[in-house]
Amino acid sequence: TYMMAKSDSVQKLKKWLAEGEHLQQDFKFLVSDARKIARTLCSFANSVGGRILIGVKDNGVVSGIRSDEEFYMIQTASSLFTSPPVPFQTQVFQVNGKQVLCVSVAASKQRPHRFRNEEEKWLVYVRMADRDVRADAVLIKTWALEKWPRGEVRKIGASEIQLLEFLKDNPYITLSKCRKVTGLNYRNSVELLATLLRWNVIEAIPHLEGLAYRTNPN
Repeated sequence: TYMMAKSDSVQKLKKWLAEGEHLQQDFKFLVSDARKIARTLCSFANSVGGRILIGVKDNGVVSGIRSDEEFYMIQTASSLFTSPPVPFQTQVFQVNGKQVLCVSVAASKQRPHRFRNEEEKWLVYVRMADRDVRADAVLIKTWALEKWPRGEVRKIGASEIQLLEFLKDNPYITLSKCRKVTGLNYRNSVELLATLLRWNVIEAIPHLEGLAYRTNPN
């Protein structure tokens, strides 16, 4: 069962509602599809964590949850449609006689968490701005590199120079474009972008249905 939030937590909920959807917050009117909620659970776990407020319209208006069904749908989403299963905590807020279910997900050290889609494929998603975005091989490789010490900066070679020169004149580069620009094969292109991402030389951004990479402004 879930825990009922204290009455003084209502102001906190109202503050969250005023923020709208963002990197660490998602609104759900209801949970009718365990797979879709599983994707969002994975996105938060693979990123910096976040919360899902169920019983809230996209514009932040509270519609309320109908029953305990939403809670059990979350349990189903985690246990059947995420791997490894994404842990979560729940609270129920009471606002004007309506209940809002808050599902909190912490950033995970077990990433990548995958979710099983309708075609029975296990996919990796991350949270960017207010969207769940499909991760690519570059981001997954970067996570693998993060488990090891960064060590010394490797010598900048021709491929790195070609990529960085391209980014001077273009707002971003995709994995496929990186292969064309550098002449590297798929595996080496992934390694190149992942290494630069690991060193914060570049950053990932949403692009169509996937990711692209641009020079890190910081």
